[in-house]
Amino acid sequence: MNSQSQNLPTRISLLELAQSGKDHPAWEELLDYYRPFIRQILTHLGVTPSDLDDACQLALMRLWRDLVNYQHQPNRARFRSWLSQLIHNTAMDWHRRQRRSNQTMSTDAGHVEQTLMCEPELEQRIEKEWRQHIVKLALERLKSVFSGDALDVFVRSVEGESAAEISRDLNIREESVYVLKHRVKKRLILESFELRRELEFPDRMP
Repeated sequence: MNSQSQNLPTRISLLELAQSGKDHPAWEELLDYYRPFIRQILTHLGVTPSDLDDACQLALMRLWRDLVNYQHQPNRARFRSWLSQLIHNTAMDWHRRQRRSNQTMSTDAGHVEQTLMCEPELEQRIEKEWRQHIVKLALERLKSVFSGDALDVFVRSVEGESAAEISRDLNIREESVYVLKHRVKKRLILESFELRRELEFPDRMP
């Protein structure tokens, strides 16, 4: 942990607040953050677009029901491992339910279920998707911080465009491209750190 993060005050995360009781107002805010992430993972696990809303709602209900009983053990039981199992089980149950209730369902449903049950990389996939989700949330927050071309410069730089290309397309000096990219990157790191403090248990901090 760097010196900057050491100087930040300890703060109770939304997960910890939500875990304190099902009626805590932190729940709604927490679900707003986690809903698009869970939808993305369910899609990866084979839930069709037409079923995605219902399957996501089922996963969120299970999160709401079970989070209060989650035993937080720093450096041992990782929350993301627990969450990956919850989403995995939701997808498995959804595919089983669909196969039982829809006789015309594709014959590869059984194969999908079998794949879900033996998917050892799911936790690693969830970690990767979560990091990307945090960055997206942080970039969204930065829309209220930066105006003009700053965010556009940063995104285009990350996507591989050269400073010369960005300078020409946006009609700004090449030196300005480097300055704007640095400013956004610095603030993005801080915003991502803050989001992780809000949305994760303390032992998951970088």
